[in-house]
Amino acid sequence: MGQGASAYDQAELAEFQDLTYFTKREVLHVHKRFSALSPEKIKNVGRNPVLSKDEILKLPELAANPFKERLLDVFSESGDGNMNFEQFLDMMSQLSSKAPLETKIDFAFKIYDFNGDGQICEKDLEQVLLFLIQPAVTGTTLSSEERSQIINNSNAKGALSSTEISHITRSTGVFSKDDIVSVAKKVIDEMDMDDDGSISYLDFKHGMSKLNGFEESFKITL
Repeated sequence: MGQGASAYDQAELAEFQDLTYFTKREVLHVHKRFSALSPEKIKNVGRNPVLSKDEILKLPELAANPFKERLLDVFSESGDGNMNFEQFLDMMSQLSSKAPLETKIDFAFKIYDFNGDGQICEKDLEQVLLFLIQPAVTGTTLSSEERSQIINNSNAKGALSSTEISHITRSTGVFSKDDIVSVAKKVIDEMDMDDDGSISYLDFKHGMSKLNGFEESFKITL
């Protein structure tokens, strides 16, 4: 997108405005924040640079979000968290306070659906719980490699091994393997309206639309 506001003409800004929940002025502000994440790359690459996941994770507003890496993976066309400006703009638009509840439910479902099969199963929920409890317990987050190892090494039923859970909880021992599995099963029992053992999009939408504070969990203001 170039090096600054001058890279845009009014037609481009109007198109971005039509495709997002932002005004033209807000689009330019988002581009300014995007450019600040890697000024040299923006300067040297030119019109449509792609920033790496690590570069985008420098955004301060993402720091406290336990799903920050999943957000980037879901909104990047490549699925690896690397983004050009259009993808970054789309993510920020859907995370903005202007985005409707249904939009946030749509991408939250994709974030929770780790294996991408269109259902949220017990295994998916165990990964969600890992993302939520691990920073609170240890003060740190798992690396991408550690998360991948946990996901790939989970058994066929989707339950994590005791060794894997202990990697997350060794500092306090508050959460055990059984705790994680029990919570995942309880969530499915409460949200699975058709009793098929998993949470469909309609199940998820029904549950999240009634959950106080859901929108705040998926909102970022730049």
